Amino acid sequence: MKFSLVLDMKQMMSNLSVTFRSNAFTEADFKLPVPVLLAKFSFLPISSFFPTDIISLPKERLDQIQQEDTKLLLEAFINGVVADGNPVEPLEKVIELANSALAYSYLGLYYFRIKAYEKAIAVYTRAIENFKEEPFFYASRCLIYRLIGEDEGAFYDYQIAKRLDFNYHSVLEWQENQAEIGYFEAENLVIQELESTQKELSTEELNSLGLEYVHCYDYLKAIELYTTAINKNKSSDSNLFVFRGSLYLKLTCFELALHDFNLAIQLDEQQTAAYVFRAKVFESYRYSEKALQDYAKAEENDHESSIVYEERASLFERLGCLPEALSDFDRLVELNPEDFYVYSLRADLKEKLEDMHGALVDYSTAIELNPYYSDLYSYRAAIKEKLGDSLGAKLDIDKFNELEDE
Repeated sequence: MKFSLVLDMKQMMSNLSVTFRSNAFTEADFKLPVPVLLAKFSFLPISSFFPTDIISLPKERLDQIQQEDTKLLLEAFINGVVADGNPVEPLEKVIELANSALAYSYLGLYYFRIKAYEKAIAVYTRAIENFKEEPFFYASRCLIYRLIGEDEGAFYDYQIAKRLDFNYHSVLEWQENQAEIGYFEAENLVIQELESTQKELSTEELNSLGLEYVHCYDYLKAIELYTTAINKNKSSDSNLFVFRGSLYLKLTCFELALHDFNLAIQLDEQQTAAYVFRAKVFESYRYSEKALQDYAKAEENDHESSIVYEERASLFERLGCLPEALSDFDRLVELNPEDFYVYSLRADLKEKLEDMHGALVDYSTAIELNPYYSDLYSYRAAIKEKLGDSLGAKLDIDKFNELEDE
């Protein structure tokens, strides 16, 4: 049985993360895994993510829904999150009936909208107790903590959200820099030059301007420019979809990102970046096999691409496939023998594999390549301690402190 929500949006710019779109969905969609469910049907408590267009669901459609909790959930979203009703009672009932992650997210969004921040924090805290591995709720609570100036709580939640899914680092960093956008853009000479021109910008100029806005953390403006370029180019350039999709990914608008990466691959099956980025979406959805398939396709397309091996190695680590991760880090070192960072990545993995001598060699190589990066001495000191070299560990800690004091 299909249902659809009536939406009239302009390239989704007014409410990026909302995926209640005009496409049909099934009642079964509300039984999807929690990360996918939140990505498809909710959004973080950020004002610019709220829908500004009319969203409605005809009564006859609601009457066709069999599950009571799903029907209550949709009614509450329409009436209390995007309209001015009070959804507390129905959402609490959905939580009681089904312990619904969506119900927690909608209740938090409602309290955010009415500026009842302490109640929003309480809701997200309840959600975290029930969904401890969902970065969405830590990120949501982080955003509310920031609003009330609770820096310690915000930083704690940011660290956990980032550890669970690094994409949340990007969206939280973006949100934190919104107040500085005007300053960044005023100082950007390329933006000033291209925005002042009287002629219509070419696709190449739109791309250049979009990149400059990305540097200024104005992702929404960059998305608007890439959309203009896509329309101007009649959607024939796969790179444009990769560029726009990568920004949707940064904003944790996973469904929109997935749509763009799929389009990029349809246009060009050799589009390595699209496979890598799509794999990142699948990782966020915890579709690990799909992610690994995309990394394999990306490697097939370009076996010299460092990002493929770095990202896949990280996934292998999270999956506990440490030998496979080591193989990818070995390849990464082969491709980047002068990059200290890849040695530090491999050293960390070797420590997990209890290869302390190998970790020591890699940290030492990293230090030779970048002797001014203080953290490397701290990492190597820990390895030396495990190997019984207390004097060597002390010398590294002393060097770490010296660099930190400079």
